[in-house]
Amino acid sequence: MEYNAVHIEGTGTGLDICIRPGFRATIRSMDTSDTFRKTRAAWLLAAVELFFSLSWVVYVIFLPELLARGGVDKRYLPWLLAADQLLFALADWTMGVAVDRVRAALRGIGPMLVLLAAVSAVAMLLLPWLAVMPMLFLAVTSVWVATSSALRAPPYVLLSRYAGRFAMPRLAGIQLLGLAVASALAPYLAIILKGVDPSLPFFLSAAAVGVSALALVVVERGQPVDQPWEADVQPAVPADAARGAWIVLLAIALLLAFGQQVHTAINAAPQFKRLADPALLTWLMPVFWVGFSFGLLLVDRLVRLRGSLPVLQLACIAGTLSLAGTVLAGSLPLLVASQFAAGAFWGLILCASIGVASERGYPLQTGRSTGALMATLAVAAMSRLSLVASGGAGSEALMEWLPAIMWAAAALLLLRLGGQRAGQEWRPAG
Repeated sequence: MEYNAVHIEGTGTGLDICIRPGFRATIRSMDTSDTFRKTRAAWLLAAVELFFSLSWVVYVIFLPELLARGGVDKRYLPWLLAADQLLFALADWTMGVAVDRVRAALRGIGPMLVLLAAVSAVAMLLLPWLAVMPMLFLAVTSVWVATSSALRAPPYVLLSRYAGRFAMPRLAGIQLLGLAVASALAPYLAIILKGVDPSLPFFLSAAAVGVSALALVVVERGQPVDQPWEADVQPAVPADAARGAWIVLLAIALLLAFGQQVHTAINAAPQFKRLADPALLTWLMPVFWVGFSFGLLLVDRLVRLRGSLPVLQLACIAGTLSLAGTVLAGSLPLLVASQFAAGAFWGLILCASIGVASERGYPLQTGRSTGALMATLAVAAMSRLSLVASGGAGSEALMEWLPAIMWAAAALLLLRLGGQRAGQEWRPAG
């Protein structure tokens, strides 16, 4: 941003002395206003993330009951959830590409995203009423999942316009607090909503998603005026080496996300039950997500000091040790500390990964890059659900160590990419 000011030559003039302090105060005011605008956008998108994540929690809680209403055997539950994640993966990538094309054509994406979110909300609202008709229920579920992708990758594209090329992790950290809160609340919602008719929770979730999606328009309208695609900026086309490095980074993201999925959804509860009264499980399960929130608050300072890729490398190594600590912990305090640390490092990993994806796609391929990352996370969830559905999670010893093994493998791959050299390879030319 350029600032214009009147400059009076000469020294010793009272006018010069008066103008300069006022000018500095104006600059400070503008900087403060700009920071406030960026932070407000991140918090608005955090609300979108929160209500979207809570709607998924409500869906998972009531899905067994809805399937039972339609006479569908409960053994199909994991496969249905895995299919949902596959749809998320396909829709995330498609939506990311579509958002890039719309932005390149200088059209607003906010109204389009709100429309898709509205369709998603209506589809969710109908699910309890359609449960008695399995085929129609599955079709509407597919519509809900596909249109919900408007609330996954595209908000990060909007946020990247505020963050610029290298400041994305801080604002993404604020936005991801919505996911952290929803994940921490999930065990309590399962207790509170037990025995409740699904119609009311689905209605409230659909309404919350629909209303919060209006924040997307607010965020888009508050974007900086000097948008790079208005200044004859051409999309960067990465070289073959850069494309290959990006594929490796997506494979690393898959390893990390799969390890996190196995740890939080399969291993965490048995680990706590081994050392604590099962009645305390509801209070202990959110420890990972509390640590996750803590990591989100630290990520900006660390990325500014080290850069996204080095933070990703260090967090992978430390996270591997933390996951190993959850397996080896011989006391409840040590286990709680290990779970907290693993969550904190997962927060660093996820934010740094979003920073890498946003930086790689900047300025006109942010949707494509973040969509690919969101799709990779969905594939990881699908893989974990498929593992459970197929009975592959039967070996307790293997499953306990699997997350640490996955993160260790990811750390080795990241180290092989090599700090600065890797950064030069995966960034777009220019």
